[in-house]
Amino acid sequence: MKKTIALSLALLLNTIASPIVHASQSFGPAFDFAKSGSVTVAQVLAKPAGFLQQPFTVQGKIDAVCQKKGCWMQFATAADQPTFRLKVKDGDIVFPVSAKGKTAYAHGSLKAKPMTLEQTKTYLKHRAEEQGEAFDAAAVQSAITLYQFEPVSVLIE
Repeated sequence: MKKTIALSLALLLNTIASPIVHASQSFGPAFDFAKSGSVTVAQVLAKPAGFLQQPFTVQGKIDAVCQKKGCWMQFATAADQPTFRLKVKDGDIVFPVSAKGKTAYAHGSLKAKPMTLEQTKTYLKHRAEEQGEAFDAAAVQSAITLYQFEPVSVLIE
């Protein structure tokens, strides 16, 4: 009995101490992210015009995922930077909600969508509702440009 308990305890401790290995997930057609090289979201947002309409690979930390259809992910940006969203046509790719907090690499192209103040408020309200967050329209004082990345292939690590 003591050997059984000791063995069970050793197996349990080994399981707890072992690092959990998470497999990466890829979406879209096969793409060699290792060979493509990538830029960060900060590099793209520093000079977005240089990245518009041309294919490239961007990497970032996922800070939000569409809760309803998984049709978009948002990469973390600095507080003074506009949002950076990866958006696909509904159903083409379904990003898992569990991707939040993970690093992703996406290959595709960047589009800019300048918004009016009213469009900005509507967009931010919708986004807050999707994420179950509070929203104060009075706190929004300026319009934003939404930079939306349209990926063809995505790798989440």
